Amino acid sequence: MKKTARLVLAIVFVLGIMIASSPLNAMAKSDELKTSTPNPLIASGSWTGGSSMDVSTLASSAPTWLQLLTDGVKVTEAGKICHPFRGGQFGWVGQIMQYKDGQWVKVTTVNDWVPNKEGDFMSCAQAPAAGTYALFGYWKRPAGYVESTGFDCNTLDWTGVAVSPDTFLYFSGKISSMPNTSIRIDYLSYSNTVTTGSDGAYYWASGIPVGSLSSIEVTYTELAHNCVYTTTHIVD
Repeated sequence: MKKTARLVLAIVFVLGIMIASSPLNAMAKSDELKTSTPNPLIASGSWTGGSSMDVSTLASSAPTWLQLLTDGVKVTEAGKICHPFRGGQFGWVGQIMQYKDGQWVKVTTVNDWVPNKEGDFMSCAQAPAAGTYALFGYWKRPAGYVESTGFDCNTLDWTGVAVSPDTFLYFSGKISSMPNTSIRIDYLSYSNTVTTGSDGAYYWASGIPVGSLSSIEVTYTELAHNCVYTTTHIVD
């Protein structure tokens, strides 16, 4: 009987680790994430200024629909503060808040690429005064988002994607096992959706001028399962 109990406990423990470490679990809806623990899969990295501090115990006083995503930061004067915010590309909305008089107060927050799409996606705010701040957030279903049905994005082979230069950029590729599927291609302010053929291949004559480009970072999104792949192509 004791052996059976220990076996069941061990299985539950292992399953708990697997679920907690899953990226899909980390990107779940915010109403499923009520813990006050920073989440590195959504906002990894460090604050651009100030001193990092643990605010997990203070986070319990924040609105219940907000999830604490980072360690707190303590600043000694007013100024701009930013934190990397990868989840902002996948439906998460970031909100920087100030801990003041025992409660968390919203600070006007901008979630965007810094300095542009060749940089990092960041959550930034102008801290109005010295104090303690932290990045909270919630998940909002993106337009066209399809719930995962257990599909493993790691099974997709993106090695065939390519960019060919001439006067303009030409995008082509073959996504294995993805026939007749919509692929969104994002580069800087350019975006286009292509549909793969019966063999998973696609081609897009973009009309985007090459200019003096030597390399570009492109994000490909397989829209049926929200599978994302980002890579840097050499242009010249």
